[in-house]
Amino acid sequence: MVEPVSGGSAGPEVAAKGRRFAAGVIDLIIIPIILGVVVGLFLLAVPDWIRSVVLVLVNIGWLIFRDYVYSPGRAMVGTKLISLTSDKVSLAQAFIRNILLLIPFVLVVGYLIEIIALLAKGERIADGWAKTRVVQV
Repeated sequence: MVEPVSGGSAGPEVAAKGRRFAAGVIDLIIIPIILGVVVGLFLLAVPDWIRSVVLVLVNIGWLIFRDYVYSPGRAMVGTKLISLTSDKVSLAQAFIRNILLLIPFVLVVGYLIEIIALLAKGERIADGWAKTRVVQV
């Protein structure tokens, strides 16, 4: 079921769970794997610890970029991320929204928690923290 953001029919509708999940597969699995392979290949000659640090930083940069600048997955499924407090999602909101996905030691747990929340209630936990919402375009 799709619900209006502002409680009225004139506002954008909350994105369907299936669309959000499809966008997540693209943005959180496919693109990070491609980025990891490409960056990893460029860094074959560097020590493992440097390559690992760079790959973590690339992942963090990607997560922030997809929420602050552009999300190919959301564009492909016809959704977008909006701020509930301003005209555009801020850099701080993009960071807060991804906090569970940014911490390398809880990365897997963070993904699992967010997937369960998305499937159960249609929104990620961090959307509430960041005051953001994914809506139909």
